[in-house]
Amino acid sequence: MIDVLSLEYHELRDILLGLGYERYRAEQIFSFLYKQKVSSFDDITVLKKDVRKALAEQFFIYRIEKQSVSSSDDGTRKYLFKLNDGVFIESVLIPMNRGRFTICVSTQAGCRMGCKFCATGRMGFKRNLTTSEIVSQVVYILKDNNLKTANVVYMGMGEPLDNYNNTVKSIRILSDERGLSISKRRITLSTAGITPAIRKLKKDLPNINMALSLHSVISDKRSMIMPINETYPVDEVLDELKDFPMPKRKRITFEYVMIKGINDTKEDLKSLVRVMSKFRCKLNIIPLNKHDLLGTKFDPTPLDEIEAFADYLRNKGMFVTIRKSKGSSINAACGMLATRAS
Repeated sequence: MIDVLSLEYHELRDILLGLGYERYRAEQIFSFLYKQKVSSFDDITVLKKDVRKALAEQFFIYRIEKQSVSSSDDGTRKYLFKLNDGVFIESVLIPMNRGRFTICVSTQAGCRMGCKFCATGRMGFKRNLTTSEIVSQVVYILKDNNLKTANVVYMGMGEPLDNYNNTVKSIRILSDERGLSISKRRITLSTAGITPAIRKLKKDLPNINMALSLHSVISDKRSMIMPINETYPVDEVLDELKDFPMPKRKRITFEYVMIKGINDTKEDLKSLVRVMSKFRCKLNIIPLNKHDLLGTKFDPTPLDEIEAFADYLRNKGMFVTIRKSKGSSINAACGMLATRAS
């Protein structure tokens, strides 16, 4: 049987045509899957019963299984999902300003990047998620919260570009105007920096919001906290990002988890000014979120020192924000996603 949530519109259309269905059936089905968020072909009421029955024998609609939902005082909701093979992942719904929401999705169960400050990296790598497993996180959370749309950030468990094909395909499905129609301007992909994949992404998915997990522009320091820097050095990654085709009026985001005594020094400030002056970018400083999987090796930089760090960069003309962590009380904030169920 064919996993229908793994198909882009044109793939669904071509398969249906090959099976003898009318061309317009693809648009009907795609609309019901994503606008109505149906979980059964029986719910596609514009189709005759015999057509629904035939489709159910040829296709299946992937159903992600919610195990639990944790809520924090700030309105953040963390979902623990169980996949069909018993593997667990987490996704997060984050309330934003003016009644808007952001869904943080996972692309892998675990992660093989091994970043030292990230709980997901400490739990190891289990497997890549399929396209439908990525897409269904968004569909489920929207339906569960009675939302028509939301911003989507690929910042959950895993490295999106390490699961390149399924990540790119899921974004195309989510942004298709015949379905959820989430504009690419409202989708952000975060990467630790896989140079060949970034190069390919420029052609395959231009005009998406790009975020680089930077955390240091000093190569030795970055290698110490991010082992991927040994394979794809930061200077090489930054060179590849210089001409990334971003949406108009958007900036590349450099994410910067601040760790006391590691990447909050004067040397780091001077290096950041040198690098940021070459980009249309913003630096998003993220206070380190403590997690018991991280042990006691790293401590967060005190908030007053973070403010001073940011002010120095702003005085040099740099665009800097300090992220207010949401969901930390339920281990749903940046770097805290790590399933214990298995």
